[in-house]
Amino acid sequence: MKTPIKPSPIQSPVKPHIKSRSTRFVGLACCLILLACGCSPDAASDNATENPGVLTPVRIQAATAELVTLRPTLDLVGRIVAIPERTAVISPQIAGWVLKLNVVEGQTVRAGEPLVELDSRSVRTAMKRASAVVAEKAAAVSRLQRGYLPQEIAGARQDADKAAATVDGLRNELIALKDLLDRREISAVLYETKAKALTSAEAAGASAEERVKLLKAGTRPEMIDESQGLLDAAKADLEQAQLNLEWCSITSPIDGVVVQLLARRGQFFDRAVPLATVMDLSEVFVQLRIPSRDFGKVRKGAAVEIRLASLPGRILRGQVTRISGQADPLTGNVVVFASVKNESGVLRPGLSCQAHVWLPAIADVLAVPLEAVGDHSGSPVVTVIRDGKAREVEVETGSETSELVEILKGLSPGDTVATEGGYGLPDGCPVTIVASPQAAADKEF
Repeated sequence: MKTPIKPSPIQSPVKPHIKSRSTRFVGLACCLILLACGCSPDAASDNATENPGVLTPVRIQAATAELVTLRPTLDLVGRIVAIPERTAVISPQIAGWVLKLNVVEGQTVRAGEPLVELDSRSVRTAMKRASAVVAEKAAAVSRLQRGYLPQEIAGARQDADKAAATVDGLRNELIALKDLLDRREISAVLYETKAKALTSAEAAGASAEERVKLLKAGTRPEMIDESQGLLDAAKADLEQAQLNLEWCSITSPIDGVVVQLLARRGQFFDRAVPLATVMDLSEVFVQLRIPSRDFGKVRKGAAVEIRLASLPGRILRGQVTRISGQADPLTGNVVVFASVKNESGVLRPGLSCQAHVWLPAIADVLAVPLEAVGDHSGSPVVTVIRDGKAREVEVETGSETSELVEILKGLSPGDTVATEGGYGLPDGCPVTIVASPQAAADKEF
């Protein structure tokens, strides 16, 4: 009997393993053909002809169950999505009419580059008005801080003297009218009219005197503060007008690609209504849904290999960077995100991909080649070879890689198991272990 072929533990598989029962069905079909040729008294061979009733050994390929370091993986279908922090949804900060579009969808832009221009004529008019108000308020503050000129004080003195002269004239006239009133030469109405005129003149004179005192005392601090406050408010209005003018040119806040442009020339946009979306696609997320049974095995930093149908033979590598805080209540799946560099720009949000997620390595586990495990009524089984005869054994499997499967129960280290041609053989069927064509070619080479 030839020495059984020992499988080599796979440390870094090139292709992702996608589990399928089709290969096992093919193996079952081969076994049925072998059964037709072997383990039968009627087998068409010289030995069967010369020795009727002797079972013809079935030719199989085999491997040995060994303790290895298993590097399991998850093979999933993922979806490319943009990283939220690298996505900018751009809205106008003031309402206005779209005057000009500077970009198109799919165009690469830099931070600060103008995307859309709004009509700024009304904003420019408001800015001119605000500038004029600032100039007016600044002049008032300057005058108050400078104080009153001697000419202004002299003018106020003259106004006070004139008011005093008017009072004296009216007082003398009223004295003369008093004598006439006593002799009943004038009416009482005329006298009262002159008396009221005198009272008004005296009030005007007092006001003129107070003005002279105020001018001589200089500007009060509270008047200067009030005027300065009005100037500050005017300056704030001017700054807002200048800011509105800047906002008429809507720019990109990040480097990226314009993935959506909703604005059209002549269209009116209110403030805070999205008109464009820019994404930085130098790095993207691959969104994966991890089954609940495997969620506990996934860790941040786990290596991920990405393959796209549009890039045959090319592998993009990344790592798990985010894990959702809750599971899907309907499926129990947990969403994780793997970050992948997109230096060539071939990854675009919305694309589907195949993801190969590496799980933590498991040391000293008993493993056999994946093709050694079959299915019998829903239970995993392997065909064990002892003393040249086949025997089907039910096993309990654990983690898998693209080539190896962990055996938790049913086998011991050193057991020889059939990898091809042994599935479905009757217990005690004699077998002959042959080398695989690939192994034989490697040996000849």
